[in-house]
Amino acid sequence: MTENRMKWSTLLSRKRVGKDLPDIGPRSPFQMDIDRIIFLDHFRRLSRKAQVHPLIENDHIHSRLTHSLETSSVGRSLGELAGFHLQKIGELPPDIEPHHLGQIVQAACLAHDIGNPPFGHSGESAIKDWFNHNASCIDYLDKHCRTDFTKFDGNAMSLRILLSTGFHSQGIGPTYPLIGALLKYPWPSSFDSGKEKFSYFYNESTIINTICEELGLIKQDNHFCRHPLAFLMEAADDICYRIIDLEDATEVGILDKSFMYDKFIDLLEYPPEKAEGIKSLHFRQRNSIIRAKLINTSISECFDTFIKNYDLILQGKLPPDTSLLSAAGGKTCKALASIYKGISNTLFLSRRKMMLEIGAFNAIGKILEVCMLDIKHICTGDSSYNKDKIKALLGSDVVEKNLLDHNKHYLLSLAVLDYISGMSDHYATEVCRKFLGLGF
Repeated sequence: MTENRMKWSTLLSRKRVGKDLPDIGPRSPFQMDIDRIIFLDHFRRLSRKAQVHPLIENDHIHSRLTHSLETSSVGRSLGELAGFHLQKIGELPPDIEPHHLGQIVQAACLAHDIGNPPFGHSGESAIKDWFNHNASCIDYLDKHCRTDFTKFDGNAMSLRILLSTGFHSQGIGPTYPLIGALLKYPWPSSFDSGKEKFSYFYNESTIINTICEELGLIKQDNHFCRHPLAFLMEAADDICYRIIDLEDATEVGILDKSFMYDKFIDLLEYPPEKAEGIKSLHFRQRNSIIRAKLINTSISECFDTFIKNYDLILQGKLPPDTSLLSAAGGKTCKALASIYKGISNTLFLSRRKMMLEIGAFNAIGKILEVCMLDIKHICTGDSSYNKDKIKALLGSDVVEKNLLDHNKHYLLSLAVLDYISGMSDHYATEVCRKFLGLGF
């Protein structure tokens, strides 16, 4: 066994943030994570946040909630496969069962989008753009704090919500492995990785560093390596969004109704008579059958890639920007990646989507403009017409608590991100209209 190798006995620790609790009845600590995430307000609001198509009235289109639920199902399968593999090779810790790994990955998949702002990636871009063009609002923050805003990412907000540091949030007291599985990019916003992606804000860096050390994640190049289960969480997300984005595009008419059949039926190697039978079905039934087969074969190919790279992963040597789906040698994963890339411009530049995203960009910009204008006034005590109203919107208790901290400007600016990130697409639209005097 390689000396510098992560150990599953620490990677699968039962420790949790805050008070350690005993298992309750048949529930493991990891099942408790799942249950707590499902009952979070932030999780519930995903039903009104866009996966790709904002403010859509078609009930067949995926929201962030349905995407998260489907991703969690795929993630559970990948995690359980890993658990049984560890059992087979004698590396499963004595207090861990194979299905516990499925629960950890399932919980991470359920939580991976809870920090997404309204309008998804367009919302992220709007927040980053606003702060980059209004740097005076944060120019007196330390450099390692400013990048939380100029490089804002929903992944970091998800960690913030779980760790109880966010807007009106008590957190869930997550287990350490859940946090590890969520760290796709295990460094803060200020780390110069050469990429825009990161997994946590400066405010959460101390607790996350503690968790990473307890989990035994290897540190290299001034950041921790990925937890092995983070690769599986990412694979579940990659599989689901590629397939369901194609499926949704046929539903809204961006792609032809026969697109999935035409692109995948030969790949899936159905017998001719079976393929003809599928072709004769309504397009939703047809897509459903193809989707199921694509997911099943993609899970197998991604897990094979996990096993193939198992030693590199345990040694922390597989780069965090190497996804299992992109590295998979199987024909299904290769086809998914290629076909998705080929239609990305068509998918993301549809006329309706572009127009709504321009509106979303302006809506989030207006909310930030109104809220951030008075953060400085709140911190300095200067008079302002809207200051007390903004305090009430952010939560007077939250504001008063943070005003006692020496880093109050940073914390109150984060409270604005908490406020906006918690909004659904519909609520953000409503707030913007009211701020503009267009809704009473």
